[in-house]
Amino acid sequence: MGSSDVSPLWYWFVFFLYIAFLISVGLNAYRKQKSSANAEEESNDYWITGRSQPAYMVGMSVASGWMLIGMITWMTWATYDLGISGLWVVAIPWFISNIWQFLMARPLRRIKAISQCQMLQNRFGLPARILSAPINIFSYTIWSAAELYAASLIMAPALGISIETMIIVYAIPIALYMWMGGFRSVINANVVQFFMGAIILIVTSVAIFLTSHGIAAAHHTTVWGMLQAQPIVNSLAYPVDPAQHSTSFFAYVSISFPIIVMLGLVPGWAAAEDFWLKAQAARSTHEARMGGIYSIIFNTFVIVIPAAIIGVLGLIVFPPETKDGVLSAAAVLGDKGAYNIISTYINTYMPPLLKGLLIFLLSAHTMSTVANYSNICAMNLSYDVLQPLIYKKRNWTDERIVKWSRLVTVFMIIVNILLAELYNSPVFGATLNDAYFLSSGLLTAGISVMLYVLWWKRANLLGVMLGGLAGTLGTFIFFILENKIWKNSYYTPIWDSIFGAGAMANSYLGYCVIGLVCGIVGVIVGTYVGKPPSQELLSAIADQPIDNNEEFFSGINA
Repeated sequence: MGSSDVSPLWYWFVFFLYIAFLISVGLNAYRKQKSSANAEEESNDYWITGRSQPAYMVGMSVASGWMLIGMITWMTWATYDLGISGLWVVAIPWFISNIWQFLMARPLRRIKAISQCQMLQNRFGLPARILSAPINIFSYTIWSAAELYAASLIMAPALGISIETMIIVYAIPIALYMWMGGFRSVINANVVQFFMGAIILIVTSVAIFLTSHGIAAAHHTTVWGMLQAQPIVNSLAYPVDPAQHSTSFFAYVSISFPIIVMLGLVPGWAAAEDFWLKAQAARSTHEARMGGIYSIIFNTFVIVIPAAIIGVLGLIVFPPETKDGVLSAAAVLGDKGAYNIISTYINTYMPPLLKGLLIFLLSAHTMSTVANYSNICAMNLSYDVLQPLIYKKRNWTDERIVKWSRLVTVFMIIVNILLAELYNSPVFGATLNDAYFLSSGLLTAGISVMLYVLWWKRANLLGVMLGGLAGTLGTFIFFILENKIWKNSYYTPIWDSIFGAGAMANSYLGYCVIGLVCGIVGVIVGTYVGKPPSQELLSAIADQPIDNNEEFFSGINA
């Protein structure tokens, strides 16, 4: 994103001010944790803030963590390329996953566990905890590294430094404030970062509407009139009538693609540990559920609607062009097409000072996603793998465990730096990009199939182990077959016989659905082949949500 009309000194000034703010957030969290009665309480605060969060903090933090640059730009691409029917690609599934998360707030608080992996151990046994942790670590590390790289692409030109240097400069303050305060630092900083993201999306959506209105007035028509007359790229919409544009939610010859998204992505999004941890961190079940409602409201009106508006109105501001007889995104949007609408619009139409502010907010806000997912990875590695396998077996003191927990957090930031640097490599970058798409399928097929049977009394350890392994391997194997060997040209016997030849292949998400099917089959087969779980394991799920923190943490520490 160019920014030659704004001095790099301005960016450096506000960047250092923001770093100072983040360090103060971390320092305050550190002081609070060190004032705890003992190291055990300090550890509980480091990973889950002592279960003290009000509803608005939960909702804002969840919404802030969901403001991924990749997700937002995917949404603008969908409504630019597919018109209103593009809402089925990201916006509507995203909304449904938010509803699903709200519904999960009450059941998940019936388990005395901080992390999802610990929930699996309590209900099924330690092997389930150890299996699930690496899958989560892989997925969230890839996501956070991608966001770190994307933010550096935006900010490096503004500061006048290389992308490689920017990645390091960007990650250092994240590492510092997370080392000091852990999850408390993350959730406190998320509030400010939420408002940053809100300003970017709302200001840009309002501005692009005003620009579109001006263009429509110049053509003596309305915005809606121009949209009705404007052809769209429509590469996935499959309009019912080829002579009409895809201006209806149901403008599909086949509903195959929306169903694939619902099956392959929504279960994984709803099972995102980011929300589960924050719902568990709420000070009561009522606050957790209200946090879920706030998250739905914030996501809908601050993220989904503005991003969708930006994509749709991009059809007027950056009308598609015909290249070699094929309708494509406007040339000014570059190689990534509609994914670049937000950055291109800010660069082209915003006055210098506002442009400078939005560029800074866009890059600084991304820290919320990097910090959120780095925190989850650190928790999965330290709390879910090292603590049961090393810390406890070697009888480490609580003080030593806390120190190592902080070090593991810094280690995960270093891993993110290394991966983000590799994203800039033509060879490794392509591989990491594949991993980025693969990760959502893994959360559905490898993680959610294990988590959603927590409350099924017949489910057992063999079932969740086979389900997690089958879902993970099925996703990996079919991703390679689909994308590298068959090149998205294959026939799926059952699916294509219902929806038409190529219905699965044309979605580019077949690996998510196949992986989910493998995971479900693994859970069912393992559950009925193995013995029913013991009453002791079933008792890990309480009859009612546990809001008494003394009872909760005594169960955790036991």
